[in-house]
Amino acid sequence: MDSIRVTKYNPQYRDTNDVYTREEWTSFSDINKVFQGKLFSLNEYLLVEEKYIKAVKTILKEKNIKNLKIRDLEIYSDDLNLNLKEGDSIGSLNLNEVMKMILRENIWCKLVSDDYFEIHFGYDYYMYFVSSEISNRVIESVKEIEGLFVEKRKSPYIR
Repeated sequence: MDSIRVTKYNPQYRDTNDVYTREEWTSFSDINKVFQGKLFSLNEYLLVEEKYIKAVKTILKEKNIKNLKIRDLEIYSDDLNLNLKEGDSIGSLNLNEVMKMILRENIWCKLVSDDYFEIHFGYDYYMYFVSSEISNRVIESVKEIEGLFVEKRKSPYIR
């Protein structure tokens, strides 16, 4: 089983215990807060969010996966009229919206395929891809997305 971590965090700022040592935003709720003397804006957030969505779409395309299912769904926002439930199938049309809800911490779930491929989302804007095989071609395709970093790391959400 292969697992990679895809994040906005540059590995050069990690210590020997894999702790990220630079002060950066870690969630949607950090918008309009100051990090390293700079105001974190909605526009900056949306640019990074779009890169995460692009990474998922890139991997799905490389692995020829058309649908994902929701597993271990947790809903955190009563304000949204969510029509999601455990086991729902998510095609490419709904993927953007589901990912935005996850990344903005309105919901949490794993996205899984029937071909043993999973996407796990962690605290502090971490994302993991787990599969029986993640080829170098897939890794290189994600690395081409400017501002994202790919590291071989086991997902903490593997059962």
